[in-house]
Amino acid sequence: MAFYFKRKKITLIIVSLLFLFAISVIDYSRDEHIYFSEKPGFYENPVDLKIIGGAGCQIYYTLDGSEPTKESSLYSKTESIYLSDASDNPNYYSARTDTSASFYTELIEKYSDMNLQYTVPDYNVDKCNIIKASAFDREGNVLDSIEGVYFISFQNKNGYKGGYIASLVTEPENLFDYETGIYNTGITFENFVRETLGAEENWTTPYWWWWDCNYSRRGMESEREASVTIFNQNRECVLKESCGIRIQGGGSRGRLPKSIGCYARKKYSGSNEFSADLFGRNAYAHKFIFFSGGDDSDFKLMDYLANTLEQELNFSTMKFIPCAMFLNGEYWGEYYITESYNADYISDRYRVDKEEVIMIKNGEIAEGTESDRNLFFEAWYFISENDMTILENYEQACNFIDLDSYIDYYAAQVYIARCNDWPGGNEAFWRTRKNNGSRFGDGKWRWMLFDVNSGGMTIDLAEADTLAALLQRDSVFYSLYQNEEFREKFVKRLLYIGRTVFSEERYENFLNMYSSTMREPVEASNLRFYNFARTEEFDKNVENTREFFRRRYHAVWNSLAANVGGEWLSKHGIQKFP
Repeated sequence: MAFYFKRKKITLIIVSLLFLFAISVIDYSRDEHIYFSEKPGFYENPVDLKIIGGAGCQIYYTLDGSEPTKESSLYSKTESIYLSDASDNPNYYSARTDTSASFYTELIEKYSDMNLQYTVPDYNVDKCNIIKASAFDREGNVLDSIEGVYFISFQNKNGYKGGYIASLVTEPENLFDYETGIYNTGITFENFVRETLGAEENWTTPYWWWWDCNYSRRGMESEREASVTIFNQNRECVLKESCGIRIQGGGSRGRLPKSIGCYARKKYSGSNEFSADLFGRNAYAHKFIFFSGGDDSDFKLMDYLANTLEQELNFSTMKFIPCAMFLNGEYWGEYYITESYNADYISDRYRVDKEEVIMIKNGEIAEGTESDRNLFFEAWYFISENDMTILENYEQACNFIDLDSYIDYYAAQVYIARCNDWPGGNEAFWRTRKNNGSRFGDGKWRWMLFDVNSGGMTIDLAEADTLAALLQRDSVFYSLYQNEEFREKFVKRLLYIGRTVFSEERYENFLNMYSSTMREPVEASNLRFYNFARTEEFDKNVENTREFFRRRYHAVWNSLAANVGGEWLSKHGIQKFP
């Protein structure tokens, strides 16, 4: 009897084990999901990559960023995909000459000037491995898809130490298709050449970077689906999601590299927010930008400096994260990951209802409705058309605008000698539609700093009387400046900014940091687009910026003496070095 029960117990154990094994086999055999044997990221040595899973399916894969089809490479489960340093592969996307009108030298010589002389690289640019794989059932349906980026042997490459590294991957046609691409000149430029350049009597835009091209397109029609992967300084993946991408900027769209906006949307990733707090604000952005530097794309210093040093002032600034970009696997230059001004940014930072946010950017409604534009015109018309020396008028103006924000913004721009497209361009400000009694929900206009790369902080502007130019060009500022209280606050704040925000210690520390961390990345970026690292120009640009700030405080004081008079300064107890 004991033997019987012992044998029965052994039999039950064997049956149970067989049942568990069968379940595991059955589950595995029915699992159409696929996985990479090695997680995407950075590897010092080549990787033998396998695709696991996809039972009962055929797996096809691509290595160029395109979506796999049944015409793509068929994966054999008995083999692996050997991934080595892809940098030795021939250039493909970076060899294109349709990414900027600058390459059309004959047209520029005839109709424009100041060609930047972009080139395609005469060497093999650094590359990462992109692999996309899809599992197809017998009917040809895609049951699962995966994507990974692999950086092999990057540990000794120049230009990447200390910064983030990002990969953007999208269907090549999304970028470079003649009709639908968003990074190329394309059909839009062909039509422009035929209809505008060919009719010289209609020619009104002599600057090639403003010529109409595919990359000039804006709005949802110019948005394309992509995947973005971002690694931090420790090469840890901090973000990997599908998103929408668009070309960003004004005239800088015609330059290289181009800024690219990334949009979180439910149709791409299932969420209208990115899953990472990239900027350390305890918030998840709806949009962020890979910012090339705009008109300062060669050295990428001006916006970085201004936004970093001015962040303590009473207006919005952006955070900047240096980042090397790879576009469909090929090195695409040095960028910054920056925030984007929108209702989400304002709501997250100032704790106001995003549905109540109105934002004006370059005179256009960026957030809100067209009817909200009347609130903008109401304030600007009242201030510019009424006498601000009358107390009641000035008090009403202070109800329209946050005076601290306005004064800080304009004083900071005067100090860095903003010019060319400012004032009147590259300005943004926001308010809530109603006054809810909270600090920032009071319905007053507040200012936002962006795009300071088109004029300012250069040695030739060190002595510029920016205040005089501002008084001539901006009717609102001119009107407010007639008020004694406003003028005194503005002058004192201007000098405060010069002594503290742009003190010698602060600008020297920033420029030293920039030189040590950005030299190699900027050199690598310039080599990519000019075949020339421009090392001497980098050093000269830093020294010229340093000299600008060395001379600027004295120049600003002289400007004040000329515009308000030494007697007025003395009367109000304002000294050069109090």
